[in-house]
Amino acid sequence: MSKKNNTLMSTYTRAYRKAPLAAALSLVALGVSAPATAELSFESDNGWKAGFNGHIPIFAVFGNYDQPTEEDSFTITTGFNPATLQTNIYAPMQNGLQVSGHFQMNADIAPGDAEANFRSRVSEIAVAGDFGTVNIGKGFGIFGVPAIGDNGSGLGVGLIGGPDQVAATAGRIGNGYFYANFTPRVMYTSKNLSGLQFKVGVFSPSKVDGVADAEYTMPRIEANVVYSTDMFSLWSSGFTQDVDSKTGAFEAYTMSGIDFGGSVSLGDLTVRGNYAMTQGTGNFVYAARLDPNEEDASQWYVESTYKINRTTLGVSYGEGEDDFNGSGADTDLTMLFARYAATDNLTLMAEYTTLGTRNGEGEYDAIIFGSQLTF
Repeated sequence: MSKKNNTLMSTYTRAYRKAPLAAALSLVALGVSAPATAELSFESDNGWKAGFNGHIPIFAVFGNYDQPTEEDSFTITTGFNPATLQTNIYAPMQNGLQVSGHFQMNADIAPGDAEANFRSRVSEIAVAGDFGTVNIGKGFGIFGVPAIGDNGSGLGVGLIGGPDQVAATAGRIGNGYFYANFTPRVMYTSKNLSGLQFKVGVFSPSKVDGVADAEYTMPRIEANVVYSTDMFSLWSSGFTQDVDSKTGAFEAYTMSGIDFGGSVSLGDLTVRGNYAMTQGTGNFVYAARLDPNEEDASQWYVESTYKINRTTLGVSYGEGEDDFNGSGADTDLTMLFARYAATDNLTLMAEYTTLGTRNGEGEYDAIIFGSQLTF
C-alpha cells in the first residue's frame, strides 16, 4: 500500500473516531422524511413536562476491501447513526419564555466491552420566545447541517473505515459534506420568516490533534441560512476559526468553509445536492490536521430518491478532493439503497456502497442489510 493511501486511510480512521452522527436531529430540524417518532411524554401537576425519544439502528455489513488491507469481512455495526436516547425536560412557560433542557446518550455496537463508545453528545438549555430560540451548551453544529439531511447516510452506513470497523461509520463525511460535529456553543435560531430561517453561533474552538504549540484565543463562528417551501429548499452555511502558535513555530492561519445546496420534491421524487469548500482543515472535521498553508478541499454529492407506497429507493454519488494529499488521494463514494417501512416505527434497509480513489484504485465495496426502531 502506498504512503499516500496510508495517509488517506489514517485520515478516514481519525474522522470515524471523532465524528459519528445523530442524523435524526438534522432530519427533524430540516423537515426531511424520516421514520415516525412518538415521544413518550409525562406532565406534572405544576406544569413541568418530560419526554423521551430515540432510535436503535443495527446493520450487517459484508465488505470486500482492497484498503487498508486486502480481505473480506463481516461485521455488525450501528451505521452512521449510533443508537440514541434523547431526554427532553420542559419548564412551565413564564414571561413569554419556554425554557427546556435536552440530553442525548449514544452507543455504538462493538464486540466485547463497548463502554468507551457510550457517551453524551448533547447537553444544553434552550430558551424560546417571540424572538426565536437560543441554545446554550453542547449540541450539533451549524456549518454543513442542511447537507447532512440526506437519506442515504442519514438512515444508512455510507463510508466504512475498513474490515475492523466496529463503531459508527462516516456516512458522506469527506465525500459529500463536511461534518458539523457536537461542540459546546451558544447559538441563536431565528423564527421562521415566511420560509426563511437563519442560525448563528459562537463555538468552543476545535484543537489540532497532537500540536501542543497551537493556541486558540477566539471562538469559532458558524452560521447558515435556509429558505424552504412545500416543494423545495435552498441553503448556505459557513464557518471561520483561527489557529495561532504560542512560540511562532508555525505561521498563524484560519480555517474556513462555505457550502451551497438545495433539494426539490416533485410528487414522490426528491433530488438534493450540496457543494462545500474548506480551507486549512481538510475534508472531514474541524482541526483535522495542522495546515498553516491553508490547502483547499471540497466535497459534493447528488442524491435522488423515489417513494413507492411504503418503500423508498435511492441512489447517491459524491466526491471529495483535498490539495493536502494530492489528487491521487481524492475519493468518490456511490450508494444505492432501499428503505421499507414495515411499521410506522420499524424500517428495514438494504444498501450497496463502493468507495474508489481518483487514481483508479478501489478501496472497498459492501453489501449491507439493516433495521431501525424509531421511538
